[in-house]
Amino acid sequence: MEATLKNSIHSFKTAIVILFAAGALTLSATVEANAQADDSEVYTVVDVMPQMVGGMESLYGEIKYPRKAAIDGIEGRVFIQFVVDKDGNVRDEKVLRDIGGGCGDAALEAVRGVKFTPGKKGGVAVNVQYSMPVTFKLENG
Repeated sequence: MEATLKNSIHSFKTAIVILFAAGALTLSATVEANAQADDSEVYTVVDVMPQMVGGMESLYGEIKYPRKAAIDGIEGRVFIQFVVDKDGNVRDEKVLRDIGGGCGDAALEAVRGVKFTPGKKGGVAVNVQYSMPVTFKLENG
């Protein structure tokens, strides 16, 4: 009986080690999957928000006031949203609120032409969703 008990205890210890090893493999696979998911994850709040290289002047330097908007006297604010990826590139851009006359498209075209410093979370560059207004105003004179 003592030998059977020792074999049972040994089998039990072996089973625990095997289960622990399997758990470690599962944990490792989960951590790897999370690391890959973080690469495509988009944040809205980060420690350091993306910054437009050259500031807003660089964006306004890229805007071409649409002819139709100028002829029709359209002025106002267009609201756009986009993702600044971890390399500082703009992607997934869209107009949230347009004022017409082609201004929304002009704002999107302009933001595609500027570069950003990427946002950072925990000191690591990450993808950040960014929203901003773009003002269209006609010069009189």
